[in-house]
Amino acid sequence: MSREPERLEGEPWIVAAYREHFKYIFALVGRLGVPAAGVEDAVQEVFLVLHRRREEFRGESSVRTWLHGIAVHVARRQRDAIRRRAAKLEQVVVMQGTALDEEYASREALRRLDRLLDELVDEQREVFVLAEIGGCSAPEIAEMLGLNINTVYSRLRLARGRLQRALESLRAEEGAQHGAA
Repeated sequence: MSREPERLEGEPWIVAAYREHFKYIFALVGRLGVPAAGVEDAVQEVFLVLHRRREEFRGESSVRTWLHGIAVHVARRQRDAIRRRAAKLEQVVVMQGTALDEEYASREALRRLDRLLDELVDEQREVFVLAEIGGCSAPEIAEMLGLNINTVYSRLRLARGRLQRALESLRAEEGAQHGAA
């Protein structure tokens, strides 16, 4: 038996979920590897899937948890599509710049985070982003992704270790560039 989530002043629960979770899902999708140019489309797709599958919602978890799972799958499809296009085009675009103000520095930090996250295999990235950025617990992640909890812990441990090594390498690389100047 499905349980419809609470409504806000009579509006449909899908609209309430959109109003309540849009900003969060927007940020989450970006951290899951969807390029900035595709984030809006991916978020729209997340809420379209929510709408299409609304009858399947059984109320066994929160709408936010359900949205997490949908966002992970949408982001995965987007990343796969991008990889296929990139293989056809065989072009890499590298963007570099100079930090001029705090906004740029903040954007650069997010680009570095995305670069570090790109070092992870998709399965580790999804678990890491949901845990560290999404604030989800391991049991929630296991439920969302249909994984054994030990698999979640293992992927999270591997992701943290790989990110630590990638961060150390990035810092050494940046130190060498600054030292050469």
